[in-house]
Amino acid sequence: MKPILCALTLSFLLPTTLVQAAASAADTSLESSSPVALRERVEPAPQQQGMIDLARALAQAPETEVNWLETNNDRSLTLYQPASEAEPTGAVILLPDEHSHPDWPQDLHPLRTGLAHHGWDTLSVALPHNTATDVPARSFTSDINADPDNTDQANPQNATDATTQDTEITPMALYAERVIKICEAAIRHLESRQRDYLIFLGTGTGATWAALCTREFQQNHLLGLTLLNARQPATAGAPQLKQLLTELSVPVLDIYQMGYMANEAARLRANSARRALLESYHQGTLPEILPADDGALLVREVRGRIKRYLMPVPMIKQDAEPAEQRPGS
Repeated sequence: MKPILCALTLSFLLPTTLVQAAASAADTSLESSSPVALRERVEPAPQQQGMIDLARALAQAPETEVNWLETNNDRSLTLYQPASEAEPTGAVILLPDEHSHPDWPQDLHPLRTGLAHHGWDTLSVALPHNTATDVPARSFTSDINADPDNTDQANPQNATDATTQDTEITPMALYAERVIKICEAAIRHLESRQRDYLIFLGTGTGATWAALCTREFQQNHLLGLTLLNARQPATAGAPQLKQLLTELSVPVLDIYQMGYMANEAARLRANSARRALLESYHQGTLPEILPADDGALLVREVRGRIKRYLMPVPMIKQDAEPAEQRPGS
């Protein structure tokens, strides 16, 4: 009976012993292993990938030079189309709307290729991605008992510094600096090709950024500005187009397709120009619906009005000596 009793006792104790040994081994493994690092989440960049795909698609396009402009923070796609004439009139820098790209088929593609056929170098520039409206980074703080009010009171200096930083530089101000840097690189690129007279042409919200860059560089460069279906960016803190117009000293051409909302916005821009006594501001209209002519009407109207209103006055030679006049003549 004793052997049988011992066997029964062991059969009851053995599972418990095995479970305890497994738990002890698991605890030892957790203590000895280093904490598992959370893998950093990489945000997708659909706009940048779209620019790469566009560059590949246009790599074999006739006469289109696909380049990338580099700044400290951005790498922007540009499409350069040389003029078809031996002595180009100048160059046009095209800035797209925030919902389009440098070769948008409704406007930028016919303009960048059509103006090149009529004596203008064109450079269509992709604007950097606007991060001012991005979702803020998520916090993984696990202290559920933390009180935000108590945190601010415990360290008021941090709250003061954060408030000061927010008031000094806003996200849209940083974005505006990025746009200006890209446009500055575009100007240098064209000036390296001996193009002295430049026109900024912006479509949609790109018109606002074209006006901003024109204001920034009008003192040191011979510039003109064309607004096409101009639209104010909806992001808070964006530059106000109506205010920018009052700060310009270059000829401005404002072209828009007729429509209720477009007419009202154009009227407000014209009023701002009148109050600022801008003598070189000209406004013109296009049909509300353009014909299906591959942009021929658009190119004809824009080219004709640029030639009429934005062409610079021929420079007068200052070193020419005045002709002698006889006394009494």
